[in-house]
Amino acid sequence: MKVVTVGTGMAAAEFVQRLRLDGFGDEIVMCSDEGFAPYSPCVIPFYLAGEPLDTVYWKGKDFYGRYRVEARLSDPVVEVDTEQRLVRTANGRNETYDRLFYAAGARSWYPRPEWLDTRGVFGFKTLSDMVAIDRYIGEHNVRKAVVFGGGFIGVDAALALWHRGLDITLVHRNTRVLSQMTDEEGGQFATRKLAQKTGIHIRLNTTVSEISANGGQLAAVQFSDGSTMETAMLIVSIGVAPNSEPLRGDDKGVPGDPQMLAESGIYTAGDVAVTRHAVTGATGIYATYPNAMQQARTAARHLLHGDGAFGGSINTNVLKKHIDFPIVSAGAFSGEAVTWQQGDIWRRVYLKDGMINGYIIIGDTRISGYVYQLYLSRKRVDRTIREILSSPRHDSYYRSMLGLTMPLAA
Repeated sequence: MKVVTVGTGMAAAEFVQRLRLDGFGDEIVMCSDEGFAPYSPCVIPFYLAGEPLDTVYWKGKDFYGRYRVEARLSDPVVEVDTEQRLVRTANGRNETYDRLFYAAGARSWYPRPEWLDTRGVFGFKTLSDMVAIDRYIGEHNVRKAVVFGGGFIGVDAALALWHRGLDITLVHRNTRVLSQMTDEEGGQFATRKLAQKTGIHIRLNTTVSEISANGGQLAAVQFSDGSTMETAMLIVSIGVAPNSEPLRGDDKGVPGDPQMLAESGIYTAGDVAVTRHAVTGATGIYATYPNAMQQARTAARHLLHGDGAFGGSINTNVLKKHIDFPIVSAGAFSGEAVTWQQGDIWRRVYLKDGMINGYIIIGDTRISGYVYQLYLSRKRVDRTIREILSSPRHDSYYRSMLGLTMPLAA
């Protein structure tokens, strides 16, 4: 049996590793539009912030050799022919398969793709992006940059470049940064604290409308309010789109069943996979590391043993790179809001039918894992959640279950 993966990212690497560790000895081919060993998108901003490049290869730079993989690199897959069971690449290669693992990930979305033809304008999604940005900073002695987009990836980019020592202006069209992973009040709190702790200039309710170049080199950006700023670097990070076109013909993702089968003989996982939410049952793309790992393991198990099922995705978001000020959220921000705030710490849980419907924790992570388990377990917490949120420890819920009203000794 010949197995081919479209993609060499975290899901594909986990899938291949699981196959080999479980005794699969047949041919495996991995196809990628990049020229690297499997790397972690979670780690690549650390490289840009100054860490060695080898740290991004989360399963080792020698992955292809150790797991006996034929790697087809720097050659994007442009079509999957499901009738003939083959994939076609941009360079004209036809790769046949018996089983296909489609984990092509997602790409940055650009409102003005032609901006990328200007030197100094970059996306912030792939290791290729990071290497190009790193080289450009060194070659042009870049001291300041504009980051367009204040979502998760944009804030990640701003923090990585700030940590490296650049003067950063972060531009976001919304009323707060991280607007997809916070509610209004939590996002406002996070925005103020991030600006205070880093000195990053945050411009809200603003977009980049135009760029100016000098000899093909970025010279300045113009904002939607008409003002301009001279800069040699612009990072565009305002959205992503799943790379589902070669298989599905559109960029709406690849639906997978509980065995992660998109159709007979084709599995999917990761940032391109459409799955069911473990709590709400709503289908969508839940692009997180834990979801991708579980999806890949489910697919590998089903391919080898014919059993196993994916229990559903969770839309968790965790931002804690480059600064000691983590921001964690999950679920939906609707229902009864219960809030606790002290100093740099802000915690809010939304309750529905007495259970956690969603939560936001800003400033520390001491109770985030515990609140996550309460959210996932669907236990009623309406009588205990205020004590849990206000506790500096992890044991509030256990104390309440035991009927202990006095805090335990520190």
